[in-house]
Amino acid sequence: MKLRRLFLLLVLSGALLAADKPPIAKKPTTKGEDKTAIPAEKGVPRTELKAQVMPGASLKFDFPELTVDRHGAMAACNLTLPQNYEAEKKYPLVVWLGGGEGGNSPSGAFLPAGDFITVGLPYPKGANNPAQANMVGEFPKIWTYHRFMLDEIAKVIPNIDKKKSIVAGFSNGGHSIDGMLRARAPGAPITDYFGIFIFADGGGTPYTSKGSLPNLTGKFAYACWGSEKGSNKPATSQLPKELKAKGATSLGSEMAGVGHAFADTEHPKVAAWLEKVALAGLATPAKK
Repeated sequence: MKLRRLFLLLVLSGALLAADKPPIAKKPTTKGEDKTAIPAEKGVPRTELKAQVMPGASLKFDFPELTVDRHGAMAACNLTLPQNYEAEKKYPLVVWLGGGEGGNSPSGAFLPAGDFITVGLPYPKGANNPAQANMVGEFPKIWTYHRFMLDEIAKVIPNIDKKKSIVAGFSNGGHSIDGMLRARAPGAPITDYFGIFIFADGGGTPYTSKGSLPNLTGKFAYACWGSEKGSNKPATSQLPKELKAKGATSLGSEMAGVGHAFADTEHPKVAAWLEKVALAGLATPAKK
């Protein structure tokens, strides 16, 4: 009996440790296995990227040790440094999570004037909503995947201002942010990495909103949705109230005449809100 109990304890301990690790790429070992599980190309060692850090530089971070992305390509992200980049200064990191199958290219179309480090993060293959294969799911897995990437980026670019950092996403990107905020994965939560959350016609669905939001006091959130058929209005429009109830300074915006999109006409509104409300609020010392 003692041996059996010891064996069970070892199994449980191993399971808990595994939950805190990012999804790892699997190497096919026998004929007939899925050969898209790991990409054929070899990644550039991330230790070589420090030499490329300079004003306006574009860096590609490869993660061959992780599960491939939803396109079956090597896990990777593309990052751009501001033109006025200085190693002695701190900069907000702006993470973009795309719609559909996602991507790894940054987007700054919704940002105000200023200096930002921008990056696009992909989604791991296989992290799906069980009831809808084209919708992201298994949010603890996605957050563990993204957190590993963010930690590796910080090793190369340590002067990131997490307090003012932004994570924004459209459609599946918004779903992911909503789900990751509620994810109870081991390790540091998403709120340790970002102070601003932007949902563009995504999030708030019965699936992504399972579980409760964390304490968001001192955080800022912007949610926008289309007014027309095909948009995520019934779900995303519920987020501002829920985010506010958890302490966030939140704003909801309906995009008139827009279906399922992050309309170009909304970008200036988001930029103005970021400049005048979110970033300005985070620059003000907290009241004691």
